[in-house]
Amino acid sequence: MSRVQSLKISVAQILGRPGTQKEIPVVAPLEGLQGPLARVAPESVRAELRVEAVVEGVLVTGRPVATLELECARCLKPFGAEVASEVCELFVAPGTEAPDEDAYRIDGLEIDLEPMLRDALGLELPLNPICSKDCKGLCAHCGADLNVGTCDCRDDATDPRWAPLEELKAKLQEERT
Repeated sequence: MSRVQSLKISVAQILGRPGTQKEIPVVAPLEGLQGPLARVAPESVRAELRVEAVVEGVLVTGRPVATLELECARCLKPFGAEVASEVCELFVAPGTEAPDEDAYRIDGLEIDLEPMLRDALGLELPLNPICSKDCKGLCAHCGADLNVGTCDCRDDATDPRWAPLEELKAKLQEERT
């Protein structure tokens, strides 16, 4: 079984024959899928999809996986991870009423898997990826990486809104002594 390099596949052999199915291994790029700190790596989308003819069109099920290039939201260091999603999507045949306006459609005798994969994997992109659960991040004042060591910054300035509480604290400490 050869791998699909394009995300447009022919369904001519199964269309209109409910119950007929075929397995489609996919390895293809998904360009431009990214968030502020995460993006899908080039040529990293892979999936084992089952394409099955149903009365309404074609049902595509499977588990797409992509390699991500991430930037830590705390320390800004690059790192990688994998993300996966489950898909079960109906591609509506021409002349068949779609269940909703956002339904995927069959174009002639082909289906384009790109919008489905983009939707499924795009929802899995992390908004604030963290390189490790104990990442200390960067110093807010000098930008030093706190994972490597400490910085020499001291935060001596007190927010003036806290001044009344500082005065109360001092008075209470005086009363104790």
